[in-house]
Amino acid sequence: MKTRLWALGSALIFLAACGQGGGRSEASASNEACALIADASAIFGADPNIVANAGDAPIAAVCQFSSADGTRSGEVLLFNADSMGGANPADQLATLAQAWDGATETPLQPIANLGDEAQLATDLPGYQTQIVFRQGANVVAVLGSSGDARKSAEQIARALAAAAASSLATP
Repeated sequence: MKTRLWALGSALIFLAACGQGGGRSEASASNEACALIADASAIFGADPNIVANAGDAPIAAVCQFSSADGTRSGEVLLFNADSMGGANPADQLATLAQAWDGATETPLQPIANLGDEAQLATDLPGYQTQIVFRQGANVVAVLGSSGDARKSAEQIARALAAAAASSLATP
């Protein structure tokens, strides 16, 4: 089981580095992961590109965002009780954080006041910043990437994580 989860974490890093989410593509720009970001234009500017993908277990849904000019991008991966098949959310978070820790020389940092538990990983492949947080039975992984001097990859990841956490907190 640990090998499978570690492989998942490594695959998420690889998929994120390539700018591709896991799962099947959907025709619409909306799914559970996309719905977590109420206002993508606040993060990515006017007319952001949004691509919704169905997840493959243990991922419930994936949503990719990019600015109209392509200089900013982000991704939200939602893991929920159904998609994780009874796996403990804290264990899922730990698996992702461990995989990210192995992919960067920069130590992971805990993030206060984000869900029940959160970790920040910087300097990942593609100069990405990734955040994973647990909120109740859900685990959310976000990534931010930027070629825009006005908004860093970390600012994008933090904005996505804050928006997702706020949506999960709202019944």
